[in-house]
Order: sequence, then C-alpha cells, then structure tokens
Amino acid sequence: MDQQNQSRPKADGSSPSNAAGQAPPTPPNGEGPARNAKGKPLKLMVILAVLAIILAGGLGYYWWSRDRVSTSDAFVDGHIYPITPRVGGYVVKVLVDDNQQVQAGDTLLVLDPTDYEVAVASAEASLAEAEATLKSLEQGVPLELSQTQQRVRGAKAELASLRNNLAAADGQVRAATQELERAAALKRLATLRLERIKVLREKKAVAQASLDEAEANFQTAQAQQRGARDRQAAAIKQRDALRSDLEKAQAAIALAATGHDLAGIKASQVLAQQGRVKLAKARLRQARLNLGYTKIKAPIHGLISKKNVESGQVVAQGQPLMAVVPLNYSDLWITANFKETDLTRIKAGQPVKIAIDTYPGLELKGRVNSLMSGTGAAFSLFPPENATGNYVKVVQRIPVKITIDTDQGPEHPILRVGMSAVPTVFLNR
Repeated sequence: MDQQNQSRPKADGSSPSNAAGQAPPTPPNGEGPARNAKGKPLKLMVILAVLAIILAGGLGYYWWSRDRVSTSDAFVDGHIYPITPRVGGYVVKVLVDDNQQVQAGDTLLVLDPTDYEVAVASAEASLAEAEATLKSLEQGVPLELSQTQQRVRGAKAELASLRNNLAAADGQVRAATQELERAAALKRLATLRLERIKVLREKKAVAQASLDEAEANFQTAQAQQRGARDRQAAAIKQRDALRSDLEKAQAAIALAATGHDLAGIKASQVLAQQGRVKLAKARLRQARLNLGYTKIKAPIHGLISKKNVESGQVVAQGQPLMAVVPLNYSDLWITANFKETDLTRIKAGQPVKIAIDTYPGLELKGRVNSLMSGTGAAFSLFPPENATGNYVKVVQRIPVKITIDTDQGPEHPILRVGMSAVPTVFLNR
C-alpha cells in the first residue's frame, strides 16, 4: 500500500520525486526542453509584431490627422422662414400640407378678400374726389394771382407819383403863404404911409400928388395881397386834392393787396389739396397692398413644416401659421461644436469635408465661414457660475459655421435641418 501510494501522482500533478526536489523525469521522446526553447522566440516575435503594428497605426493616424480636425458634435442648420399673414381675415383655402415641397412664389393659403376689395373701392373714390377738388381750385388761380400782382404794382407806382406831387404842392403852399405874408406887410406899410400923408395933407404940409401916390401904393399893396391870398388858396386846394388822391391810391393798394391775399389763399388751398391727393393715393396703394396680402405665398423653395391652420379659421395679423424649411444649400449650413483646443488653427475659408449620418458614404464639400464669438455655455439661458463651489475645468465647445458648396452635382441629396453631420476641416489647404 505504501509503495502504491508513493508511486501514485498527487492530485495537483506533482510527483513525490518533484516534491522532494529531484529533477523531473525525462520524457520518453526527449523533446521537452527543446520545445520550450523554440516557443519563447516565437512568442517574443508575436509580441514585437503586435507592438510594431500598434506603433505603425498610431504613427499613421497621427500623420493622417495632423493636418485636419473633425467632430461628431455637428448638425445641419438653416434659415427657417415662418409664414405669418400681413393682414388678418377668414381663411378660405389652404393649398399645402405638412412636408409638401413648394417653390418660391407658390400660393400657400388664401384669405377672404371681400373686405379688402371694398377698402380698395373706397380709396379709389376718395382719390377721385380729391383730384376733382384740386382741379376746380387750380382753375384761374395763376391768372388771378398775376392780375392782382399787376394791380398792386400799378397802385404802388401811382402812389409814389402822388407823393411826389404832394410834396411839390406843399412847397407851392409854403411859397404862396410866404408871398401872402410879404404882401400883407407891404399893405401895412402902405396903409401907415397913406394915413400919415393924409394927416400932413390936412395940415397942408404935403402936396396933393404925394397923397395920390400914397393912395396908389395902398391900392397896389392891397391888390397884391388879394392875389397872394388867391394863389395861396389855389395851392392849398391843389394840395388837398392831391391828398385825397393819395388816400384813394392807398385804398386801391389795400384793395389790390386784399385781392392778392385772396389769390394767395387760393394758392395755399391748392397746395393743401395737393397734399390731400397724395394722401388719398397713399391710402389707395395701401389698400391694394392689403388686398394682395390676402394671398400668402412661399418666400423660398423648401418644405412645409409645422402647419397649424385650416380652412374656416380666422387668423390675426402676425399669427404663425406654418414654416418653410429651405432645400437650397445656399440657405443651409453646418453648425459644428469644436473643442476650444481644436480651434487653434481653424480659420475662415478653410475647406471642409462633410459626412451626413443619414447618407452613409456621402461626402459634401464646404468651407469654414466663421467662428462664434463665445461658447455655447456663455450664450445659454443660464450661464454657468464658476465663482462659487468647487470648480472642475471642462473643455468648452465653440460653434463654427460651415457653409455648404452649392456645386455638389445635379443629384445632391436633400438635407433637413437638424440632421447629424461629421465635418472634417483641412487645416493646411
């Protein structure tokens, strides 16, 4: 039993001789050590080959990616055109449905035009009335204004002549008055001399001839005084007549000025009526525009989206009814959120290759248009506040706008806003 137990191998595969530190028995074919010696170089070669492949792959990826940068945090963006009525009204027809393709200028829906047709007719009538009133005011206004101006000029010229004549008449009156005063003085002297000569004649101190001469001088002085008085009266009468004519001329000027003012008032009325005509034309134009706004048309070529209007509704001005999503690449772009560490060499104008998840294998061409002036977090509704609490630095992402080239071929696929994209920017091109 003991010999059998000693010769039986243990459960863990070790023999008693192995346990005692003796050398393991040599396999009967003699290949054990040689086989192990051959296996070690082979294993080392496999490890080295794997490391070489990994190193080559890493170097190849570095070489491939060193002149380009890419991100999967990107999507298709574009101008979404809201359709809102410019006038309110009752919806008569809705000619489109969701996801329907429309061309620029296609009619999308029609509002009831009756009220706006009435407004156009009313504006046309108001314009016709204003033009008729203007025509009646304009008749004879230029001729009347010219005639009154001529009358005013004539009356002013006559007034100037009368003033000159009146000045001359005043001079004649002054001269006649002075002559009368001289004649009166001469008469007084002649009277005194005559009285003195009479006294002397009574005393027989002078001859009769002296008395006769004194009486003759008195008669002459008296006659000269009467003549001077008559000439003064005539001069005063002429002056008074000229003053009367002057007053009449002034009244004529006032009357002509009144006529001129009336003509000016009519001219002002014409100008005011011309303004009313312009206002009536503007109201007619607005009424016609409002009538045209009852047909709501597509602004661009695209697809209808978010339609929420049906026939029979009453819509208000500015109420959102639907949206048109563009299909032309000129109205679409890619918004790519690159890491801030990737923006070091990204510049406007660099070429971009765009992959769209919806179309595997498709590559579109584009170009970097611009970089946003802040990160997405900075423009969020609730910007992060890093001044409180524990701060963990996170690499920020900055949106980059990438325009899509329009010359993608005749059968370029339809891009829809929000599609995921993978843009690759080539930095050294």
